[in-house]
Amino acid sequence: MKNLKMIVLSLALIFATTAFAGVEKIVIKTSAQCDMCKERLEKSVSKLEGVKKVLLNVDTKELSVKFDNEVVSKDEIVKAINGTGYWADNSMPDREAYAKLDDCCKPKAKSCCASKGSAGGCSKDAANSKECSKDGAKKDCSKDGAKKECAH
Repeated sequence: MKNLKMIVLSLALIFATTAFAGVEKIVIKTSAQCDMCKERLEKSVSKLEGVKKVLLNVDTKELSVKFDNEVVSKDEIVKAINGTGYWADNSMPDREAYAKLDDCCKPKAKSCCASKGSAGGCSKDAANSKECSKDGAKKDCSKDGAKKECAH
């Protein structure tokens, strides 16, 4: 009887070890805005082979993904998010996919310039276009301070 318990316990440990081998959980910050974004992102990422569970928290814009890292990589997950039209951490969305998103799924454009009067910024009354920097990256700013290149 004691040997049978040891065998069952050993088999259970082997099964548990192999069942969770390669399973990883990541959290990716997205540009999701609403429940349509949630549905679109969860559906897109869950289609990837090796993805076990996907859940987007719309309030925090964080996508939690549980996946088998022996089947799919974080880079492939990020690529799927970008291919759906959304930012994934600091990775830009596919422009064509972003353009096809409903307006409510697109984040409100923020100026790439620092606010008027701050160092490195361009003012809203600046000439037609000026360069400004945000986090050290040069961006073009239009006359009204709206972004030209970036969408988040």
